[in-house]
Amino acid sequence: MRLKLLVLPAVLLFAVNAVFSQNDSVHVSEYLTVKRTDSKKWTERFQNDINRYIDDNRKMKDFSCDVLFLGSSSINMWDSIYSDMSPLKVIRRSYGGAAIRDMLYNYNTIARGYKPKSIALYVENDLCNCREDIPEYEIFDLFRVFTQRIRRDYPETPFFIISLKPSFARETVRDKQIIVNRLLRTYAENTSGVYFIDITESMYDGNGNLRQDIFLPDSLHLNRKGYEIWTSIIKPAIAEKTELNCK
Repeated sequence: MRLKLLVLPAVLLFAVNAVFSQNDSVHVSEYLTVKRTDSKKWTERFQNDINRYIDDNRKMKDFSCDVLFLGSSSINMWDSIYSDMSPLKVIRRSYGGAAIRDMLYNYNTIARGYKPKSIALYVENDLCNCREDIPEYEIFDLFRVFTQRIRRDYPETPFFIISLKPSFARETVRDKQIIVNRLLRTYAENTSGVYFIDITESMYDGNGNLRQDIFLPDSLHLNRKGYEIWTSIIKPAIAEKTELNCK
């Protein structure tokens, strides 16, 4: 299967503190190969969610918001996100199981045509210890493609990339998550209008152990206490850049 995405394949640099500039040694390719036996099934696997957002958008009269939240189940299961982020007005376009790959495929529905003061992205399912996992450098490049589309459509809007979270359920890919997070941090530090929000450190206790009390029984998704921690970090970071006084 080949998705027409305009992807930037690059050799993963483990010297993650390197500065990414316009002189990067990057070559543009028209296609990204995705290993699926049924391409139609892959592109349509979340079509019910996308159809719901298409319907919601048809009915919406006001596309303005303080924060457009995009992402996977960690955003979709954040049931208190509207009250937690108050007084910021939130529009949420997320769905469980989302990967950066299919978020690019569904970009026009979930990310285009809104009027946000800021945009926040959280997605981790390209690394889930599954058959469909892709290498860290491809994930990083897909984040860059997504970011470039956001900057094209919203050139004056702050864009926040929230770090991939550690979890017990995905302990086997934690080192890969760390590599992706470091690459994304460096990229954000050197890209105008893009900001990296690191929520990983707050999820460990004083002894450096991942906290068990912030997860649901599936050891992957956050409980109320976990989202309280996220709120305390994400909300002020967004408020600062969007010039909102929200505490």
